[in-house]
Amino acid sequence: MILKKFLLALLFFFTVTKAFSQNDCTDAIVVCGNTGFQGLSATGIGIQELGFGNNCSSEENNSIWLKLSIDTGGTLGFILTPENSNINVDFDFFIFGPNVSCGSLGQAIRCSTTNPQAANATDNLTGLKDDEVDTTEGPGALGNSFVQSLTVNNGESYFLVIDRPVGSSNFSLTWTGTATFNQPPTFQMPTGVALDMENCDNDGTIDNSTSFNLDLNTSTIIGTQTSVAVTYHTSLNDVLTGESPITPSNDFRNTVNPQPIFARITNTVTGCFSTSEFSVEVINSVVIPNNQFAICDDNLDGDDQNGQATFIMSDVTNGIIANSNPVGTTVDYYSSFANAMANTGAYGPTYYNMIPNEEPVFIKVTNPNGCFRIEEIKLIVNPLPAKVSGTLVQCDTGLTPDGLTLFNLNEAVPSLTGNDANLGVTFFRTGTTTPLPTAYNNISNPETLDVKITNLTTGCFSWGTLDLNVNVINRTVTIAPQCDLSETGIMPFDLGTTDLVLSPTETAHFYPNLNDALLEQNEITNTGNYPNATPYNATIYVRIEDSNSCSGISPIQLVVNRLPQIEVQDTDYVCTNLPNRYTTLDAGLLQGSVTDYTYEWSTTPIQTTSSIRVNEAGTYTVKVTNANGCSKTRTIEVLPSNNATIADIVIVDLTQNNTVTVILDPTSIGGYQYSLDLPNGPFQDSNYFENVAPGVHTVYVYDTHGCGIVSKKISVLKIPAFFTPNADGTNDTWDIIGISPNFFANSKIYIFDRFGKLLADVDPKGTGWDGNFNGHPLPANDYWYLVKLETGRTIRGHFSLLR
Repeated sequence: MILKKFLLALLFFFTVTKAFSQNDCTDAIVVCGNTGFQGLSATGIGIQELGFGNNCSSEENNSIWLKLSIDTGGTLGFILTPENSNINVDFDFFIFGPNVSCGSLGQAIRCSTTNPQAANATDNLTGLKDDEVDTTEGPGALGNSFVQSLTVNNGESYFLVIDRPVGSSNFSLTWTGTATFNQPPTFQMPTGVALDMENCDNDGTIDNSTSFNLDLNTSTIIGTQTSVAVTYHTSLNDVLTGESPITPSNDFRNTVNPQPIFARITNTVTGCFSTSEFSVEVINSVVIPNNQFAICDDNLDGDDQNGQATFIMSDVTNGIIANSNPVGTTVDYYSSFANAMANTGAYGPTYYNMIPNEEPVFIKVTNPNGCFRIEEIKLIVNPLPAKVSGTLVQCDTGLTPDGLTLFNLNEAVPSLTGNDANLGVTFFRTGTTTPLPTAYNNISNPETLDVKITNLTTGCFSWGTLDLNVNVINRTVTIAPQCDLSETGIMPFDLGTTDLVLSPTETAHFYPNLNDALLEQNEITNTGNYPNATPYNATIYVRIEDSNSCSGISPIQLVVNRLPQIEVQDTDYVCTNLPNRYTTLDAGLLQGSVTDYTYEWSTTPIQTTSSIRVNEAGTYTVKVTNANGCSKTRTIEVLPSNNATIADIVIVDLTQNNTVTVILDPTSIGGYQYSLDLPNGPFQDSNYFENVAPGVHTVYVYDTHGCGIVSKKISVLKIPAFFTPNADGTNDTWDIIGISPNFFANSKIYIFDRFGKLLADVDPKGTGWDGNFNGHPLPANDYWYLVKLETGRTIRGHFSLLR
């Protein structure tokens, strides 16, 4: 069983269309061609034709009707397979026949309304099978969803209605058995022959619609078949139902372009049919992209602009259609549509318009296939701009007054165009064809230029003249210099303070450079606060206008004088402990000599020397002024200082790391450095010394501002851990290092044996203990000491006597 392409299209349509219903008997699909179906859809009901009296107790819910026309008898079965295999999707079916009509169906001869879920089935398939014995089953859990196949005879017909009471799914049908259906007729076009039609739209109205004789396809479709009829339809729905055939089919006017046409060939005996689709298209490929062509009035002298001119019709053709049509296309022009249709009175190669300014004509464009198009176009004669002349006055720079200078020709444009933005102006030297730049240096004084004035929309132009005149006037203009208060070389200038004197009709305009002054561009607008562009010395230009004509351009030097180069801040010191000692303050010059400047100190009375001597603390200023009158002020803070007052010296001794810390009295207001035992240094900034050797030392405190140096002696103690009284000159006595007649002379030193017996009372001013008791040497051993310093400090410990 071979599935035809037209049936695929047909069945697909059943799944998507709403216009054509298959859920009533009268609209049943005629099954032809012994093929299965894919993607069938049962959706909704029309007339309730099953009722409640059928053999399987059900009615239509979502149904589709099929008419089975038997060609060759035998057994007939099918298998219905839902696309959705969910067991909840339930399909029922009913078969009526043989040879019954829609109005008298009778009882179903086969039906199944078994619910697969209720019947605990393993799938939701249903249909007719040879090995089944029951002819009806259902509803609900009754049956297994399959009933016995039919035995059919030649020429019989049956109705199969399929209903889906539960779930949502399309389905497919596969036919089984030996019986066959009637074959549909076929479209018997020879290979390479197509049904598509193309016609030119040559009725004079460009609407992409014309008449088509569809009957020209009929004999091609039928070929050698008999008992068949061909109809044509405008929709797929109509071709499937056979409704609304195109009449008359030999004079069909398309409504869209291109338009699909559906052909139906039907067997007039069996009702089987096939469909095909082709298109009709209006192929008027003639293109007329433009609808007007314009030239300029040909009275170039400007004396007779009458809106008439001679058109070169080949130029018109190029402007209207250009290269938009194929080679071989012909173009003609006519005075009316009727003449164009009749090909009467075509224009020659040139045409002089009779209607001034704008005249309608009809263009007829015919392509090589004979398709033509007629449209109205406009032949337009555009006027020329007015012929005008002007004058432009410039002034010389004042530097080389030779009458030759730079003109901004754009300044003449408003007078030449009347401020019409749609007019463009181009300048030429007389007798030349190369346009001049708008920034133009004249070659003579005066000089006349040719001016081409062009309408920017139409391109039409006329010629005028521009006279260039140069005024040669020399003026010198100055402005007072500025002092460089910002010290950048840039200062604001009030340009209104120049020495320029203007007449009542003159105005001054300032520009950053000469070209701008000549071309009147980039004018300086902040004239009351204009900063010089070049540090220290810049040149700007003033343009003097007299009644809108330049009467002079002069340079103005903007000079910024430097300030004196000095150190503006400094600090110095005076010694409060040395009132007769003075310090010298100077002006801090960084360049130049002292005679290049004048000075003004803040002293009373005011001093005017480059330096002064002071012995009192305070803030002193000096105003330094150079020869240009520019001043700068130096400020010197003179601070008090004096020699140090030592409040205390903290000694940490009898340790591995003896340290000394110098504590100054708060009245010490200088800057200080410290030294131990070295009166001339080196000095250190820290008041802390470590790893100090035992013994007597001198601490020095030095004022860094030269106000003096103070000192103080100290003693750092050390108690020996042993001594060897063997008369070898080394460690022969035990004594405390750092105690002397000058330090701790009134201290008490006692020595005991290990039993606490007092052995010696050592004189701190003597040489120490010699290791004897009552004149007898004591044995080697450890002995104990008790030291009571006169400061109140008590020290205890032991040492070794070694023999």
